[in-house]
Amino acid sequence: MEKYKDLSDQIWTTRISRVNAEKRLINKEAFFQGINIYYSCVTIIFSILTLLNKNEKLSLMTVFMTISLLIVILYLNGQKYLEHAREYRKNYTELQKLEFELKNIESDDVELFKNIYNRYCDLLDSSSNHISFDYYETVHGSSGEYRNRKWKNVRCKYYYNVIWRVLLKICVILLPVVLYWICGVL
Repeated sequence: MEKYKDLSDQIWTTRISRVNAEKRLINKEAFFQGINIYYSCVTIIFSILTLLNKNEKLSLMTVFMTISLLIVILYLNGQKYLEHAREYRKNYTELQKLEFELKNIESDDVELFKNIYNRYCDLLDSSSNHISFDYYETVHGSSGEYRNRKWKNVRCKYYYNVIWRVLLKICVILLPVVLYWICGVL
């Protein structure tokens, strides 16, 4: 009976981690789309300020930002975050089916257990793996015995990742303002 519980926990953990991966990729796509719009607007504003003030440093920074924005947009569009998110959705939906089957299995049905185990391994192989942060998010969002067993091992990693992601987003948002300030000081 213990092997059923272990497999059930593995399937559940993988499924929820894939759900978290899908959410993360959808949020990443939305953030990058917003940043693309934000940087495009900032570049336009800098271009207008360059024309009005005839500031060579600001003009050079505007050219640099325009080229960088083009490269970043092309790169991020090539990442296909939404397509990867859809793949995770398909995968965790199939994992959910395995969970239902495993819950309805008789404890002495070894063949069905092996079948579910093999299908679980096939599903792991058919999809790219989620990142560690998705697993940390799974443990953070869980409750009961599962969280009590796992949380102490991932707590620091989870909060480090959350803080790192927030700081990175803040830096990306503040970068044009800092660059404009540097151009004004120099």
